[in-house]
Amino acid sequence: MNWHCSEYMLYCFREEVIGLNNEYITAQQAAEKWNISDRRVRVLCREGKIPGAVKDGKTYKIPVDAVKPADGREKKTSAFPAVRWLKWEDEVIGTVDSTNAVVFIKPEYNEVVSLYTRGAKGWTPEQFSAFLSERVVSRERRDIEKILFRCGLSHYDVFRIAEITRGIHPKDLLWAANSENEKLNDVITDVFDSVFHQKIDLKGDSIDTPEGYNIKRYGVYNRQYGIYKQRISPLTTDVESEAAVYLLAQKLGVPCCPAYRTGKDTVFSAFLYDFSEEYIVHFRRLFDDARSDNEYQNLISVRPQYKDDIARMILLDFITRQDDRHLSNIAIKMSGKTESFYSLYDNGRSLFYEDTEEMVSRAAADPAGYATTFGYSGTYLDYVREIAKEHGGLKGLINLEITKNEIASILNEAAFEGYRFDGALEWILKTIEMVRELS
Repeated sequence: MNWHCSEYMLYCFREEVIGLNNEYITAQQAAEKWNISDRRVRVLCREGKIPGAVKDGKTYKIPVDAVKPADGREKKTSAFPAVRWLKWEDEVIGTVDSTNAVVFIKPEYNEVVSLYTRGAKGWTPEQFSAFLSERVVSRERRDIEKILFRCGLSHYDVFRIAEITRGIHPKDLLWAANSENEKLNDVITDVFDSVFHQKIDLKGDSIDTPEGYNIKRYGVYNRQYGIYKQRISPLTTDVESEAAVYLLAQKLGVPCCPAYRTGKDTVFSAFLYDFSEEYIVHFRRLFDDARSDNEYQNLISVRPQYKDDIARMILLDFITRQDDRHLSNIAIKMSGKTESFYSLYDNGRSLFYEDTEEMVSRAAADPAGYATTFGYSGTYLDYVREIAKEHGGLKGLINLEITKNEIASILNEAAFEGYRFDGALEWILKTIEMVRELS
């Protein structure tokens, strides 16, 4: 029996068990029970903070007896001996005890570490879990069962996965050593070979990264280093969308990481930072406490110097109907003691990438009514209007001098076709006109 058949049987078995088990509640029911937003519940599920939560399509099934996770804002130091060591390359910056609480030895070791620790003396287990959740393989990844098997695990556990993979991530040199004497260069190859190294396929050896849903492998294309992404499923057009958003962003004057079609089901997304000297920090790490419902104001409150960059991002996301912008795919680039707003990336979940023909038709006919949400509440159109009011218009933020033929050419180059081509073209034209009217 090949792996695909086994994976399908396992999927059917899990679905059957879930279907027969009535001891689950929805994210909305959990939100009401715990007096928090249902979006917050979904974030907790995605970060692995609700044991037993199961992904079901776009929603989650949560055990009825699940306990609300602690909010992680109370800072505590540890009275337990260290069992792991948090390091920057080979320099110990903190210790992790048996409860997964962290005590920092050098919370301001460098600019990147300082952004993570924010001067705190330690992290609670909940805070450490949030840190690791951004670095290890996602529970929503398509091949998660295979990765868990390689890790020797029967269920998703962010701490155990991090213990095995050391929380290594290509965006920086932070990791969690299992002994004080472990060296990064000694463990990185073993970790990737034993957990993420795939069988040789038609394209040769491939390596899955420890994060993301559909990332296939690291690689080089056109002398640029980045990641090759496989199509999420045969029914989606995320590969086409990623390429189209990059091409459109170039026309609109919005900085965006290059994305190229390299095959029928593959897109290459280039990294725009020097691994030897620069590091990427997600906006999620810039927040200590609970955020307000207004995500635009949240972002500019922690980095007001990037107000125009954030505004451009929101305009592009509105025009491309972005459906997956969150604090872990908005970032700043650290270059020594200086920082800058990092070019937009991970743009595939846009432009009706998974929508039916009926849905696309309705949305394209009414962009105001079908604008996607951003943050806890509010649609992209709400934020576009807010930005226009703050700026006294939108003139100068992006280039709106683009024709219907140019947009059609972009969609053709990205290989859009059928109703998704028609819907994307109509949506982009109408939303650009809406932005013009507010300029």
